[in-house]
Amino acid sequence: MLLYLTSNKKCGLMDEAVRQMEMPVKKLVGKFSLKSFVTKDMRNYTTAKFFAVDYDSAEEALDDFTVALQSFQMMFSARIIVILSGCTEQADLLDRLISIGVVNVVTADTLQEATEEILEALSPDGMKKYLPHFNFEEPPARAVPQAPEEEAIVQYQWSAQNIRIAVAGSQRRSGATVTAFNLASWLQARGAEVAYVEANTNRHLQLLLQVYEAQPEGEHYALDGIDCYLTNELDKDYQFIIYDCGAFQTPPSVFREANIRLMCGSILPYEAPEYHRALTACAGLEVSRVALSVPKEFQEYCAAMFGDGILFAAASHDLFANRVNSHIYRPLVKGYIVGEAGARARRRL
Repeated sequence: MLLYLTSNKKCGLMDEAVRQMEMPVKKLVGKFSLKSFVTKDMRNYTTAKFFAVDYDSAEEALDDFTVALQSFQMMFSARIIVILSGCTEQADLLDRLISIGVVNVVTADTLQEATEEILEALSPDGMKKYLPHFNFEEPPARAVPQAPEEEAIVQYQWSAQNIRIAVAGSQRRSGATVTAFNLASWLQARGAEVAYVEANTNRHLQLLLQVYEAQPEGEHYALDGIDCYLTNELDKDYQFIIYDCGAFQTPPSVFREANIRLMCGSILPYEAPEYHRALTACAGLEVSRVALSVPKEFQEYCAAMFGDGILFAAASHDLFANRVNSHIYRPLVKGYIVGEAGARARRRL
């Protein structure tokens, strides 16, 4: 499906291309705050494979527009297509988009030429003409399992204080941040006091704080009920502290000293060497191996390479999803669940 945010003037620009490709389209016409749409509304359209936005439909100026797109790149997997047709100062707009890896950009001013560019942007490989200016290559398209949701959320009683859970990725953009936030959201929704700490240099949290316009509360910022820290200087105790370690060559102390450790990766055959390297770097440490969005036809291959204990996580496109991948998160923390709810959890396990 194609999701298209468009101004009134360009609402018909996509019609011929989607007709030729027989692609379903959801068209939203008007003036939008792209930042607000990404953080609040996009989660209703996670089935979209393509996200097209007409620059003239956005309320934001260029700086905030690109920040909103960067947030989208962190939170969702749909291919971004930006419509610049008819815009003034196209060169500056194009340079900024290419600098953040958005290379599917429609600039033509005639309907026929714009349709040709849109068809290229919707093709399996996307637009190629801007790639020499930005060393960026999209991963090959593949069908991935969607994350199943629980029927209900159970409120647990927790026996935990400052339990440190470190989440790392085998390489950049391997799902560590999404997994860390999803785990924090899963715990918070079930009654745990949770903190998220950005323990890497990617600065994704700073970007999220700008998008959500979060205000500081002491040393932390609250996002969707989770206390988030830019540094490991916590201003109070928590039951669980989630450390987003990103990718590393050598495990940092916060990863080595954690109570629970996760190594995330998308382990297709051509990605397996990086995952093996990351696990080798963690030799001597107890690490839960989490494989993200691995198609079923490759899961047996991954288990043969990395052992039957590997955990297959389904795709999640919402940082604050609190009902996905419970089959992974609950066993990790079951030892800290007490009381009647804990007994129910143990029976389910």
